[in-house]
Amino acid sequence: MLTPNSCGARRSRHQDVSNCICQSVNFKEPEAVRALTCTLLKEDFGLTIEIPLERLIPTVPLRLNYIHWVEDLIDGQKQPRRGIDIGTGASCIYPLLGATMNGWYFLATEVDDICFDYATKNVDQNNLSDLIKVVKVPQKTLLMDALKEETEIIYDFCMCNPPFFANQLEAKGVNSRNSRRPPPSSVNTGGVTEIMAEGGELEFVKRIIHDSLQLKKRLRWYSCMLGKKCSLAPLKEELRKQGVPKVTHTEFCQGRTMRWALAWSFYDDVIVPFLHVWPCTMDYPTCLHAHGGLAQCMCMGAH
Repeated sequence: MLTPNSCGARRSRHQDVSNCICQSVNFKEPEAVRALTCTLLKEDFGLTIEIPLERLIPTVPLRLNYIHWVEDLIDGQKQPRRGIDIGTGASCIYPLLGATMNGWYFLATEVDDICFDYATKNVDQNNLSDLIKVVKVPQKTLLMDALKEETEIIYDFCMCNPPFFANQLEAKGVNSRNSRRPPPSSVNTGGVTEIMAEGGELEFVKRIIHDSLQLKKRLRWYSCMLGKKCSLAPLKEELRKQGVPKVTHTEFCQGRTMRWALAWSFYDDVIVPFLHVWPCTMDYPTCLHAHGGLAQCMCMGAH
């Protein structure tokens, strides 16, 4: 929960977030989540973005967790570093953060027309078109088709936040949640292509694995973020059966939200980072340090 002490200054500077946040953030209100996300990106990273309410509204701390893990995966590699974001979404948040924080180059793919238009606009209005290329790809395109015109480039990594659900019932939690598990604390926004795919995230990531078996050393690291812990074991088993030499995973803990990430490589010289949970848990500070920022504080343990 955000407290008045931790975000009051930002409320005073941003009318949109002030209208949605009084004593705390209601994560079930899309307008509040969008206002918070846009404010964090503006205040802590100087990024100005627009996100439609009918598309996925990302939470900044969880995306930072993933970015920081990728930093660990590619640590020590020569510059410049190049990545692929599979299904970048309307916010284009991973490329925007990676380019702003680390100067990474990104190929960002998107199948949805609305998401593509917003992502392109968000890149342009932040003057990052030299680092980020947003491309519209056909439905069900993952890596193979996206790279057919990039034959000479070796990418350092790919990132993906795959659709979690296989159908509408699962998306609504009718048949996918343990009866002892508490209800979700945040709203589930997103277009159909963002939250649902045939076979859910398990089959979606298996398709990425299939592409990686053909592309192999075109990318140094392949990675995906998972919404279900039960997806991790069968995906690791699939990689084992396919003889992939380097496989690692981690956990992202953000308040009550847990995510898991999986990465694999066909390179013998990559260094596999130790497994650890992102992040440790701590309370909000009563004031923000000049070098930190609210998003970084949230990244250390709040919702």
